[in-house]
Amino acid sequence: MHLGLLISPLARGAYFADYVSVCQTEVACVLGCQAQHAIHGNLDLLECELNADALSEVARLSFIQGAFEIRNGLLRPLQLDPRFNLPDDFVFGSKYRGKTNEVVTQLLVNLGLRYAESKSGKAKTLLDPMCGRGTTLMTAMRFGLNSKGIEQDKSVLADITQSLKKWTKLHRVKHSLNQGFVGRANKQGRGRFVRFSNQSNHLQVIIGDSRETGDLMGRERFDIIATDLPYGVQHHTTTGTRNPIAVIEACATGWANALRPGGAMVIAYNRLQPKPVQLINAFDGCGLTEQPLKLSHRMSESIIRDILVLTKSEAS
Repeated sequence: MHLGLLISPLARGAYFADYVSVCQTEVACVLGCQAQHAIHGNLDLLECELNADALSEVARLSFIQGAFEIRNGLLRPLQLDPRFNLPDDFVFGSKYRGKTNEVVTQLLVNLGLRYAESKSGKAKTLLDPMCGRGTTLMTAMRFGLNSKGIEQDKSVLADITQSLKKWTKLHRVKHSLNQGFVGRANKQGRGRFVRFSNQSNHLQVIIGDSRETGDLMGRERFDIIATDLPYGVQHHTTTGTRNPIAVIEACATGWANALRPGGAMVIAYNRLQPKPVQLINAFDGCGLTEQPLKLSHRMSESIIRDILVLTKSEAS
């Protein structure tokens, strides 16, 4: 089946001038085929050969706006069903400064699912050890994954709770929203969490230091670790620098230990700080293997976003 995959304007806004190469890499990773860029009238397409049973995976691509069957120079629109558990506005609805781009987040989850080969016999799980206000966790819920996140900013729990209450009231969704502590209750708020559940899966945001992932997660292991490292003028480390490499080096072992054998770690970062070799070296000795992908795209003069994928063998 010769398909034309329509590239969404949201993807062009997320991946900027490099949107074609990023979208082609996603197609190659997720669908296992090569795609060629083509313009049909005003339609910006990637053309590829796929079987009809791959359309549900096509519908979950981060850049997809629609798909056509191309035959004899004619384009026939195809019905796409991504089979998401929740509607778009569960993720795209709220806006705030520093929010991870929703399109990029969907790419991270797609890559994690592609490379996670762990066979736990259960639904796959995801951890975001620097989760902010939970964009990655909410995206994971749309994909049917149970997810947990760690965030040091105590104010996020109130923000997330308010956002979820507003959304569930608007959509009249049956759910539970609970708060508590991982471990003993304390005045510092360490381990305090909010847990949101619907009828199929759940997310949980825990207040804590990502360097203490092992203590906060205990023996729990995850199929996917996906995170977007803070970058840009609004983010600084505790030492006042915008380069997070020292923090990542302190987190690396805990993150790797939280990954189930066969699992995948997907990290979005600004390749100007830290440099790619610094980020890769931070995980040296953790039993992870880098997957060679070309996903870098310039966001601004000071930010070139890239994505690192590391995998843990089943034998680990």
